[in-house]
Amino acid sequence: MNSLLIHKAGIASSVQDTGRFGALSIGIPPSGAMDRPALMSGQHQLGHRNDEAAIEMAYADFAATLTEASDIVVTGAPVSLRINQRPVRPAGVHHIEAGQTLEIKATNQGVYSYLHLSGGIITALQLDSRSTSPREGIGGLDGGFLKDGDTLPVGACGKTTRPADPHVTIKHQRTVLALRFVAGFQFNDFADEAIKQLLAEEFVVTAKANRMGVTLSGVHLLSGITALYSEATCYGAIQVPPDGNPIILLNDRQTVGGYPKPGAVISSDCLRLAQSRPGQRVRFALCSPDEADRIGWLEQHYLETRLRDIH
Repeated sequence: MNSLLIHKAGIASSVQDTGRFGALSIGIPPSGAMDRPALMSGQHQLGHRNDEAAIEMAYADFAATLTEASDIVVTGAPVSLRINQRPVRPAGVHHIEAGQTLEIKATNQGVYSYLHLSGGIITALQLDSRSTSPREGIGGLDGGFLKDGDTLPVGACGKTTRPADPHVTIKHQRTVLALRFVAGFQFNDFADEAIKQLLAEEFVVTAKANRMGVTLSGVHLLSGITALYSEATCYGAIQVPPDGNPIILLNDRQTVGGYPKPGAVISSDCLRLAQSRPGQRVRFALCSPDEADRIGWLEQHYLETRLRDIH
């Protein structure tokens, strides 16, 4: 069996596919790729179905060797790429011979990059997904982030490759990233001043950012809500803890929480937030449910049109 021998795993690399769904009721988050369009782009280029897993790398610092020849693609946040110590153009499909060493290093843009292998990663399915959920210890390889010295099982090479699609890539972040959100059940219970500040002030992405969520700093929001029962959370939920620094919940979020939530950031802006580095400035803007639906439909239609020949 083909294997990927990992020499350097980096700070937070894991096996991820499109996610694990239907398990929130038993306390297990969906996990899955933080940048789904980047995952889809790599799947497309290697002729994969949309359930193939890849290696997600945060601030990539990754090195590995394959035991058999394979085609590879790296998508998501821009990286520098070396094969057997020789620099190559990061974009597009590359052929790796058995025993050659692949090195992937982050540049100064974005956070999450994806290494796709032509045979696909064939770790065991758990609850119909290979995605790693480290807090719960399921999925991926032994339920956790990858480590130096790990060996990943890889399927046989033999997929049909396709050209790269330059339009399904991370875009350069704007100076100020807009986070459009739909108001939630507690929006009208927030103090008027807190809502005014939420909509008028700039916030900054902090180093407290990971697959669970992103903490922002700025004006401290005082919700005025003193008691609240724990309730189910959702992707993009804006939690306001007692310290007043909002937290945007993402893929590996806790499934229930008791902090006040004025609303939830729409999915497309969550993807951009996930790829934002500390120091990125953001602003919140209200978005109606109908507008959020239209944005979601248009972006999904765009992706399906760009990648319409996936079977």
